[in-house]
Amino acid sequence: MSLILCRQEPVTSPYFVEELGVHLYSSQELNYVIYHHPLLVMEDFVNERLAAFLRTELRLPFLAERIQKWIQSRGPSDELLFLILQDCAFYTQAEQAAYRQKVAGLRKLSSHEYEKKRADYFYSLGLYGRSASMYKRILDNGEGRSLSHEFRGKVWNNLGACYGELFSFQKAMDAYVCAWNEKPEAAYLKGMYFLTKLDPELSMKDRCRELLASQDTEGWDREFNEALVRAGQTGPAVRLQEIFDRDPEKRLEGAAKVLNQWKLEYRKML
Repeated sequence: MSLILCRQEPVTSPYFVEELGVHLYSSQELNYVIYHHPLLVMEDFVNERLAAFLRTELRLPFLAERIQKWIQSRGPSDELLFLILQDCAFYTQAEQAAYRQKVAGLRKLSSHEYEKKRADYFYSLGLYGRSASMYKRILDNGEGRSLSHEFRGKVWNNLGACYGELFSFQKAMDAYVCAWNEKPEAAYLKGMYFLTKLDPELSMKDRCRELLASQDTEGWDREFNEALVRAGQTGPAVRLQEIFDRDPEKRLEGAAKVLNQWKLEYRKML
């Protein structure tokens, strides 16, 4: 993710948002993150560290003081997000009102629905380990057992997707089976099928394998192969191909840089 905005303030120590992998250099960039990533900032984003950044780097001492006093007397609150948007005034009154409604709508969700929303959000950022932990909390919670089979099936399915992204294929298979047991869905069967293609040593449960005859596995095969082609044309695969198209003497150095980058990206997933 990168931010390209029109206003830049004289920041010497930018504010790093680890989940997004970005450094914030201006109050406009801070407002952008708050406005477009509510599920990230609604939980403990506004804290003493951010207040210090506002005071020392963005030269907003009065706003920083108001935030610190609020935290000391009342604790973290969504009102602090609204306060920053209002004080910096990069968004119109109508946009700020819409943001308030969005946050209020998220707060009205049940604790399990809200937790799933946040887990889905972090999955979209590629933070698969963090997402997996949140999905597991929903399922392991004693109250979670009273949730509908459909909801639990979706959570198990998403947990399986996380494990798949983390190359834990057996755990992914087990999660898809649990999703199927909660409420049979073709999407869960397809997830199992794809895993057997990624890891031939995996096998589907007999009752699930019998159901494959009624599914469009040829269409699934096309979808799987198309996904492999797209994966080979984007991101690290392209960078690695470019390396091996270079002068042989430069290949080793380039490959090492890509592998180091992959390590950093994988650590971010956890």
